[in-house]
Amino acid sequence: MARSIEQIQDSILKEIAKSDKLNALDQLTTNEKASLVNLTSTSKVSIWRQFVFVVSISFWTLEKFFDLLKKEVEYLLNLLKPHKPNWYRTKVLAFQFGHQLNEKDHYDNDGLTALEIAQAKVVKYAAVVEINSVLFIKVAGENAGVRIKLPPEQELSLLQYIKLVRDAGVRIKLVNRDADLLKLEIDAYYNPLELDANGARLDGTDNEPLQNGLRSYLKEFEFNGELILTKLTDQLQNVKGIEMPVVKSASYKYGNQVAWTPINETYQSDAGHMKINNEDLTINWIARDVPL
Repeated sequence: MARSIEQIQDSILKEIAKSDKLNALDQLTTNEKASLVNLTSTSKVSIWRQFVFVVSISFWTLEKFFDLLKKEVEYLLNLLKPHKPNWYRTKVLAFQFGHQLNEKDHYDNDGLTALEIAQAKVVKYAAVVEINSVLFIKVAGENAGVRIKLPPEQELSLLQYIKLVRDAGVRIKLVNRDADLLKLEIDAYYNPLELDANGARLDGTDNEPLQNGLRSYLKEFEFNGELILTKLTDQLQNVKGIEMPVVKSASYKYGNQVAWTPINETYQSDAGHMKINNEDLTINWIARDVPL
């Protein structure tokens, strides 16, 4: 980035002040020095200070040209370089609802506060998956810490934004859906010294520790991550009072699907995020004998 004229002048004057090699006047005769009295003046309007000013402007102009050249080269490279899926994810997360793009596909945020910019970035989660030469861009917003489907007006604006920034010829499919539904049946072997027959803590601190542990797991689950039943079991086993959780069955459905599809061991959600409703969670509470 180009320095200001004042910064360049200061650097020149500092070098003059600390360098003996620049003091060529010491080599002149007395008569020669007398004829150059105006050049050795310490006045800010002396001739040599004017030379410093002219040189500073020259350097400043040159540095400005270098800045312009750098921007032009970066722009040309941006046009030529094919983008990877992760670039599309970054661009989608940078989307600002209600704002106009400039000619270089970037937002001009001059005059906007950090809060205004953050509020305009409605896409809180994004993932890009390439299937059969098509980029599936999965997105979600957020409300009170919960992942949600973007409203129709935001989805439409985001789709137009992607069409503007994408590489020519790249086919895209925007996936903006409600969370996939998860259905579970769990045999929960519990410690009767800590939990009652309904799974509530005996000390009264939590009436649904296992259910809350499951909800917390799904809430913090990596967007577009892979659900692995073994890892889910390990997570539920960390719930205090649960001795052995056993996932008896698991299934999912998404979109307008009516039938549930069984999950054998792994599942990558279609929408990128999942949730479980109370009516889709069956827990068989089994007291586990305390070893003597």
